[in-house]
Amino acid sequence: MFTKLLVLVACVAADPALDYKPYASTDGRFKALFPGMVKTETKDIAAGGKTLKLTLDSVEVSDGVLFLVTYIDAPDDVAAKPATTRLDKVRDGNKGDDGKVLLDKPIELGAEKLPGRDLLIDKSSFHLRNRAVIAGNRVYQVMVQGTKEFVTSKEVDRYFDSFEVTK
Repeated sequence: MFTKLLVLVACVAADPALDYKPYASTDGRFKALFPGMVKTETKDIAAGGKTLKLTLDSVEVSDGVLFLVTYIDAPDDVAAKPATTRLDKVRDGNKGDDGKVLLDKPIELGAEKLPGRDLLIDKSSFHLRNRAVIAGNRVYQVMVQGTKEFVTSKEVDRYFDSFEVTK
């Protein structure tokens, strides 16, 4: 009995307690609740002979537990492709060679019914929960990295449910 209690205490201690604060990105045109001070960075990504700017807004709450929203504006020729094709590429890119897709569920976000996809990916050393959403040329990804139990928890549901595309 004592051993079971120690395991339970260790599992509870492994999941960080979260204190969500509202965050709004004017440039990103989104808002969400983040569990801490948001760090923003941009990276240049080579895609189809063009250089695109990827923006990452992130909070690392503990070792291996990361919350982030990314967005990137696709060129017009890519944006003209069907949402399903674009979302498949997002899924496959996040899965990589070493991942296994555990959940792949189509969604519609907000009053505009923006096309999206909820994903859960097992990356062997962590799990990645991802909500990819397309708004015009822009692709958003709302993600949490951590243990499977944590990324599928009600606590993380709150983060995903708070994400909203703004004007």
